[in-house]
Amino acid sequence: MKHVVVVGGGFAGLSAATRLVEAGARVTLLERRGQLGGRAYSVVDEATGDVVDNGQHLFMGCYKATRAFLSRIGTADKLKLQARLDLAFVDGETGRASRLSSPRLPGPLSLVAGLFGFSSLSWRDKAAMLKVATAIRLPSRLQPPATDWETVDAWLDRLGQSQAARRAFFHPLALATLNDDPRTASAKMLAAVLREAFFVVPGVGPASGGDARIGVASVGLSDLYVDDARAWLQARGATVRLGAAVERVLVDGGPGHALARGVSLRGGEKIAADAVIAACPPAALVGLVDAEVREGHPWWAGVGKLQSSPIVSLHLWMDRRVTDESIIGCVGSPLHWIFHRNQLVPVRDPHKSHLSLVVSAARELVDRPSDEIVQTLVAELQRLLPGAAGARVLHARLIKERDATIAHTAGTEGFRPRCQSPVDGLFAAGDFVRTGLPATIESAVRAADDAAELALAFEPPRVGATARANGAFVPLGRLKRPEAAPE
Repeated sequence: MKHVVVVGGGFAGLSAATRLVEAGARVTLLERRGQLGGRAYSVVDEATGDVVDNGQHLFMGCYKATRAFLSRIGTADKLKLQARLDLAFVDGETGRASRLSSPRLPGPLSLVAGLFGFSSLSWRDKAAMLKVATAIRLPSRLQPPATDWETVDAWLDRLGQSQAARRAFFHPLALATLNDDPRTASAKMLAAVLREAFFVVPGVGPASGGDARIGVASVGLSDLYVDDARAWLQARGATVRLGAAVERVLVDGGPGHALARGVSLRGGEKIAADAVIAACPPAALVGLVDAEVREGHPWWAGVGKLQSSPIVSLHLWMDRRVTDESIIGCVGSPLHWIFHRNQLVPVRDPHKSHLSLVVSAARELVDRPSDEIVQTLVAELQRLLPGAAGARVLHARLIKERDATIAHTAGTEGFRPRCQSPVDGLFAAGDFVRTGLPATIESAVRAADDAAELALAFEPPRVGATARANGAFVPLGRLKRPEAAPE
């Protein structure tokens, strides 16, 4: 039985481990911290007794790999998807409320109909948005596809999109999905989101009408996937170890002919393996392999160049219900999203409000003193929502995720690694892997699926042969993705 070591216990690590076990491999999952979940987990707030996520995560109907993973471990019913896309917005400059709501129509018609009913856009802006759909579905020499070297705003300039359309739709979407500034972020990554959610699913055809639906966990993130994934793995004989810090991947050979043989832990313990999947952040991945093995290879150089983009989240408890909406997008405001936790998960006191306020790409905010950030976001909330203006703050909990995702600055996609590393038998998994998607949960799970398939196909080299000469390499295009996720 093939033994695979998985380093890291977030979405990517747990998804890869379950795929491996399902295929009959023996798995040892090692997590350096005392809890699983990576950058997506939950805890109980001691002051209120409510479940608090370390960051509010949105899912979409097009997250088929993620939904397949949740189905595998038996928690698909804990992810609640809208029947159709329906989002409330509030304009920070005018105070005007609007709604983006798509009817049940096939494929792109659903979004087009929703946009045509979106009161924040003029009819000219709505008509101009059809150029975006055409550019994505039918790129041509006259209208070439978005590239990674083109910024989101440059691409929208090319497609004739107005400042009003960007402000009301494209910029909020870019901030939410890319966690980066549309003025500098990659147009290719935003186009990928639009293609997956609204226009075309590669290899399948038009997206289904439900691919743009928003989904949220109806429980804390740890309850959504962490606890059940661990129980699922252990029930099937996998080893899950917490507080197991991996210091090095054990490598035979050197540059050009290196082979992973297992890992060594802090304290000196060594664990032999037939393959290793590193489901850890880029900086940690680089640190797992000695410099002389990494020397001169562009794969490692690219990983080392990846930068991060922060997210700031403020959990806020107020003395009354301040809104009946579940999710509110904020336009023209330093605050980007308001999540009404009362409407999403069970809370201890339903007569009061538990809100999660989110600022993406929070580079200008994350280094400010915590008290200043809390005061700024509370003031903005009370300015945007009339119901919050007279409400009293009972408790606040600020969370700064400095390395929430990689930065998607235009021209940096080439730094993102493929799953197969230059070290034979060592594979990368995580949202930073080059999957064609921005660094989302779905990207992490797709990379995990690919890494698991590669590890399963890998055969250590014969004596005197390299691993790739022995048939270890499997092109990513041949890997199977889940055709559909259960509803």
